Amino acid sequence: MRARGIPEDLLRWVEAFCSERTATVQVNGQASEVRTLPQAGLPQGSPLSPILFLFFNADLVQQKINCYGGAIAFVDDFTAWVAGPTTQDNRKGIEAIIEKALDWERRSGATFEADKTAVIHFTRWAKRSDSEPFTIKGQAVEPKQHVKILGVIMDIGLRYREHIARVATKGLEAAMELKRLSPNWGRCRAVDKCRTVAPVVDYASNVWRHRCKDRVAAAISRVQKVGAQAIIGAFITVATSVAEAEAHIASAPERFTRRAIKLWTDLHALPETNPLRKLTSRIRKFRRFHRSPFFQLATALNEIPMEDLETINPFTLPPWMERVQTVTEWNDDDATLTRVDEDVTVRIAVSSSARNEVVGVGGIIKGPGTRLETFSFTHGMRTEQNPFSGELVAAAYALRFLPQLRGQTVTILTSNKAAVLTLRNPRQQSGQDMQAT
Repeated sequence: MRARGIPEDLLRWVEAFCSERTATVQVNGQASEVRTLPQAGLPQGSPLSPILFLFFNADLVQQKINCYGGAIAFVDDFTAWVAGPTTQDNRKGIEAIIEKALDWERRSGATFEADKTAVIHFTRWAKRSDSEPFTIKGQAVEPKQHVKILGVIMDIGLRYREHIARVATKGLEAAMELKRLSPNWGRCRAVDKCRTVAPVVDYASNVWRHRCKDRVAAAISRVQKVGAQAIIGAFITVATSVAEAEAHIASAPERFTRRAIKLWTDLHALPETNPLRKLTSRIRKFRRFHRSPFFQLATALNEIPMEDLETINPFTLPPWMERVQTVTEWNDDDATLTRVDEDVTVRIAVSSSARNEVVGVGGIIKGPGTRLETFSFTHGMRTEQNPFSGELVAAAYALRFLPQLRGQTVTILTSNKAAVLTLRNPRQQSGQDMQAT
């Protein structure tokens, strides 16, 4: 951490937090004596754990991701890759990665297990494949036909047939369990299906959805059919499309497309400093071979001006800044309401509504005097705006309209609870400019 420029005050704080820790064990209300932990580390569940682990394995993971290779890590799962014209060139790169990992192991005190290490050559040309094993810590590690990376089974041809078959099997098991729960049908079953079956099938669908077609997609269709039967109690011979329509559930291709569009939109909403944001321009370029899974989606959404989307920063306000005090529910005898009425200098009431495909906003401002100021304007079309963003815009407009006030209390009244909750705890969502006002 010191080598990466972390201030000394934070270093001393982390060192004090991780050292001289004690522990006790409690069973059935009986607690053991307090003992000192010689190698305590971080307490389980501490928010510092993932942050400090990034510094711990930074030397191993940190390298530029480009067309020649890269590396990623999720907790203790490390994955690195190289790309080249021949297998021999890739082999040299893999051996360099292995040597770098073993060197980091000696310096950091971590341990790489050769039994859990996997090597795979991605190619659709059988002649270019290489079956010669690699030597890791004295053990021979042979290249495999399939590897599991962050829950996704990847084969040498990147056709994802094994992964689709696996998620279809797990989804079918979840659908059958849902079908056995009770003889009741209806809306509650539809909700259960969306919560239990769909996440199992849809996991990482952005990676393999382009390969889910023809015979491979038949297994996913069976999961949809069984899930729809659990909702409406249809006959076994019913068509999948009919069962989905009667159960009011989206088909698997529709869900996959929605997830892909959301991810594609989120990528374009990232700040310019994010490396993933810069990859979107490369995905749009036409390539005959080695196309990204998002190429088809990028082509379909080519007419939509994605570059004009609002930038969503990781946080609206720094965590140490004071948030706006909000009240969402109160009674007539609530002390909070009484205190607000007594201390308020300026009252602002805002409202927003959508009518005739247009979102409009308005409000009233009552200052220290008796004069009332009103405002109203059109926020935008319903296809681009909604009443939630309208409430935030109206509040921001009213605050900008006020003169400079020091030591005064301003109360904003709104009927949109979502806007109030957003002002209380700004999240990574749209309308950050208004929230930061």
